[in-house]
Amino acid sequence: MIKKDEFKALMATCIVPEILKRYIEIAKCDYLAAIHILYNSELYRMLSNEKTKLWHLSPLQLAVLLKEEEETGVLKIPDGAALWEIKLLLIE
Repeated sequence: MIKKDEFKALMATCIVPEILKRYIEIAKCDYLAAIHILYNSELYRMLSNEKTKLWHLSPLQLAVLLKEEEETGVLKIPDGAALWEIKLLLIE
C-alpha cells in the first residue's frame, strides 16, 4: 500500500495533470474549466481515495469517465477489480 503522502504527491504531479490534459482534448475546454470540473467531481473524490485503486486506470480512461460524469451527472466506473473494491468501500 502506498503511504498517504506518497499518494498525494503522485496525484498532484502525475495523475491529475495527465487527466486534465486528456480532458481538455476531449471536452475542448480551457484549463481553468477543466480544473473546476475535475475537483468538483465524484471521480476526483473517489480517485483521491487510494483504496479505490481508480488511479490504476489510464489518464485517458479517467478523462472519459470525467466527461461522462459531467454530461450525465453519474459516475460510471468500468467493471473490473477496482469496481469490486469500490463497492466494498461504499458498503463499509
